[in-house]
Amino acid sequence: MSETRPQDATVNEIVNKQRSTKMAANDESSLGSMAAARRPAVLLVDDDIHNLRAVTEILTDLDADLVTAQSGKEALRLILERDFAAILLDVRMPGIDGYETATLIRQRERSRRIPLIFLTAMDRDDTHIFRGYSAGAVDYVFKPVEPVILRAKVAAFIELRKQADEIRRAAKIERWLLEENTRIRAAKLDAEQQLRSSAARQELIIRSLPIVLYEAEVAGGGLARNYIDDSVTRLLGLDAGVARQDQTAWTKCVHPGDWPAVARAVERIHENGDYSVQYRWKCSDGAYRYFLDQGVLVGGEDYDSPKVFGTMLDVHEQRTLEQQLAHAQKIEAIGQLTGGIAHDFGNMLTVVILNLDRVRRIGKLEPPIKRSVDLALDGAMHCRDMLKQLLSFARQQPLTPRSFNLNHLIHDLTDLLNRTLGERVEIRKELGRELWQVSADPTQVEASIVNLVVNARDAMPNGGAVTVRTTNVDLAADTVSSLAAGPYVLLEVIDTGTGMTKDVLARALEPFFTTKEAGRGTGLGLSTTYGFVRQSGGELIMESEPGNGTVVRIYLPRNTVDGPVEPEREYLPPEARPVPRAKANELVLAVEDDEQVRNTTSGLLRELGYQVLEASDVPAALELLDKHDIVLLFTDLIMPGAMNGYQLAVEALKRKPGIRVLYTSAHAGDRILEIAGRALQPMLRKPYRDDELARAIRDALTTT
Repeated sequence: MSETRPQDATVNEIVNKQRSTKMAANDESSLGSMAAARRPAVLLVDDDIHNLRAVTEILTDLDADLVTAQSGKEALRLILERDFAAILLDVRMPGIDGYETATLIRQRERSRRIPLIFLTAMDRDDTHIFRGYSAGAVDYVFKPVEPVILRAKVAAFIELRKQADEIRRAAKIERWLLEENTRIRAAKLDAEQQLRSSAARQELIIRSLPIVLYEAEVAGGGLARNYIDDSVTRLLGLDAGVARQDQTAWTKCVHPGDWPAVARAVERIHENGDYSVQYRWKCSDGAYRYFLDQGVLVGGEDYDSPKVFGTMLDVHEQRTLEQQLAHAQKIEAIGQLTGGIAHDFGNMLTVVILNLDRVRRIGKLEPPIKRSVDLALDGAMHCRDMLKQLLSFARQQPLTPRSFNLNHLIHDLTDLLNRTLGERVEIRKELGRELWQVSADPTQVEASIVNLVVNARDAMPNGGAVTVRTTNVDLAADTVSSLAAGPYVLLEVIDTGTGMTKDVLARALEPFFTTKEAGRGTGLGLSTTYGFVRQSGGELIMESEPGNGTVVRIYLPRNTVDGPVEPEREYLPPEARPVPRAKANELVLAVEDDEQVRNTTSGLLRELGYQVLEASDVPAALELLDKHDIVLLFTDLIMPGAMNGYQLAVEALKRKPGIRVLYTSAHAGDRILEIAGRALQPMLRKPYRDDELARAIRDALTTT
């Protein structure tokens, strides 16, 4: 047997490493199958097997797996096992009905964004439709369904899922390639160190890598590159000779905003023994691309000083795919719907509501005409409530507590509560005067009140009364065991219903516990309300006895932070609500691009005694500001042209420091934050009533 020379041993080691690398690459050949596209799935939920077969037949030619379930529980189990492009839910099912199933689906993080379509044979009742959308549906389809329309709707969601899956697969493959390139780089650098005496072999290795290799020393807060391979020209657009001779050429190409991160990575290189940072590099065409710069610190007797052997890898496409994926995950069907129609719908409702209010106030109307006007106004207010709930649902934001007056919120909910309770249940309001401001999320408070009133209604099958009461309380220590002593606002919801036994009362706040018959409750309402109240720093307490009704007490912390305070309001029936009028010589500038809204609003302000100037855009408004002694700027937030209503207000305050500003908008709060960077006050939300407009104008002129 011949003796193996040292040089041959080194070569063998390298060959063995390369073989290992190839084997690892072969092992990764399963990446294609792991990242292969999986057919989207559509879940069909209906307790009637004939309906399932009919819908399956309609959708059978779509490029998707059709999965069926005959109950809400079975559907929830399937959702835990698999993702779906869309879910078609029957409303009426035994056990957990469609609404409850939709609510549970929306509460799970992985399934909350799956599009839900309700299929129902019930009457086209607005209450059911509203409940369906409130439960998280993106569509509400009545049976018998139109096959072509249903197939088109489902096909759209399947296509969206395919696109999202494709982005995810591309990102997964890109990440794998990045890891593989890093592994190959490490192996090749090791081979370079072992074969540094062989220039030809070193050059072969460098040319085989789709990355830039360099050798550098730590100097001057950066890396002084002593060697850079010729790939720097191909990948970075920087001449290799210039890069070696002029170290400033390297730093000039790094984006200024990323340089601090590069400096920090270099500072830690002696401590960590390696260097890794991602930054934007300005290429020869002037565009910035993302690169991953990684290196290892190598020292020893072969070097006068420690060296950094590193690589730069183009990761721009991978970063772009990640950003696209993040954007796709944020898109929700309900958000697209409400965001697209909120502004125009709010403007149209403003015109309708203001003109109906005006008709009611101009004088005595014949009973048939008055009833028609009342019905039209009630319908418009119902639309306003629906728009408000849709916008609230579409934002899907965490708790956003602010200071507000609980009495005002309850009065604003009165119409909705009356419609919810029906004619057999009377609602009574006992609201404390000079009520303190509370600190909580008003949207969650609204949902809690509605939920408690609905529970009270269900506990009074033969009718009764629900009392909503508010009062200020100053709790002493240990009055309520879970609350610290201090000021709170107490909200009570009291019903005259059947009441609860001690055993039922003890479990009332448990999730999923309910005494209602199948199909009428999920058991999540009280537990959700309880969780929100505790998260807000308050407490929920229940008292009940069989035959004596139920009392729910909610303690919300008083707002003790200095800030704007909502003034007390006096609430009367719509036709008797006082409308504040103008004082002498008060000139208002109304800025609104919608002609109908502008004409209606301006006409009402003139009837109230104000002098009114009108502008349809910002340039016209600025011209009027310079020519007239205007005391109040009433402006829509979204305006055509280069400037919006917020920018107009800023400019107006510069030109006339004493001018008052009142904003109005039909957009959701997140859109306002996007425009102004903060919540704007005072703000009058569209659509509004005539007395709300008059009061908002008056408050804006008188508030210091």
